[in-house]
Amino acid sequence: MAKLTVAILGLDRLGASIALRLRTYVEKGGQHRFELIGYDSREDFEKPARKLKVFDKVERKAYAAVESADLVIMNLPFEDLRAGYELVAASLREGVVILDTAVIKQPSLRWAAEFLNDEHHLIGFSPIVNADYMLEHQLTPEYAADDYFHDCRIYLTPAVNSIREAIDLAVNFSLILDGKPHFLDPAEHDSLTTVTEEIPQVLSVAAYSAAMKHNAWGDAQRLTNPPFNVLTRYLLTHHPDALRDEWLANSDSLVRAIDEFLATLRQLRDRLAEGDESAIEAFLIEASDEYQEWINKRHKGDWGEQPSARVQYDTSIAGTLFGSAVGKRLFGGNKDGDR
Repeated sequence: MAKLTVAILGLDRLGASIALRLRTYVEKGGQHRFELIGYDSREDFEKPARKLKVFDKVERKAYAAVESADLVIMNLPFEDLRAGYELVAASLREGVVILDTAVIKQPSLRWAAEFLNDEHHLIGFSPIVNADYMLEHQLTPEYAADDYFHDCRIYLTPAVNSIREAIDLAVNFSLILDGKPHFLDPAEHDSLTTVTEEIPQVLSVAAYSAAMKHNAWGDAQRLTNPPFNVLTRYLLTHHPDALRDEWLANSDSLVRAIDEFLATLRQLRDRLAEGDESAIEAFLIEASDEYQEWINKRHKGDWGEQPSARVQYDTSIAGTLFGSAVGKRLFGGNKDGDR
């Protein structure tokens, strides 16, 4: 049995859900134990996270939260991420494993190379949310759930120089969260999340920008029901600095994706201008049929993949770190000792 200290930097719904899941795992007799330390500079996130009473402590400084951590969940807002790495680097213990939840991974790898040393091990970490929650957009910790990642993929994006022990710990930690670990190359990950994460952000902001510039906006803004509010919600849930930094950091991929979406919109616009009923109907039917197929797969988690696409699991968590700094702390460095 291992006992790990886990620091979670960023106590939004995702960060708080990780903490809740670890508490549930322990309460249900899980093999390992966790000391949970939280941190968030945002008062609207820190106070509700404290009220959950799942953290052993919630620190007011990021460097204090990581000082004793064996595992750090780097879940900070994107605009704070580079500064976060710089701030905590000197306080990280040797052998620490850092799981980075950023929407795009390549910037974090660069910042890790800039600020961390060879005994700090970064693995990109992208949990996919339980399909039961995927139509919800609340981000605050009050909405955390211990089944937030139940039976869903957790994408791991190690760097080319990531050590096997750190990757093994990330795999086993994913299993404890009740997820299904899969590997992706960081560049491939970022190209995919351009479509699924950043294009929705762009469309959200662009929709509001276009609406407020419309000559009827003075009256139309009074007719804002849920469809408009849901579409434009990124301006509520994300700081402009975060969107700016994230878009610029992934600009090449994002420009290509915008071009593809603009081509689709132009085609639709032309069919509407022509009053082409059959073409518009065909467009809607194709999208509807494909959506139904996708949403069913998403709920079932059945993507028709071969077993070779899956990760090979080891059910011991920190036991995989024998010989590393974490293993020595937890087990006295004895490779043959009891696990």
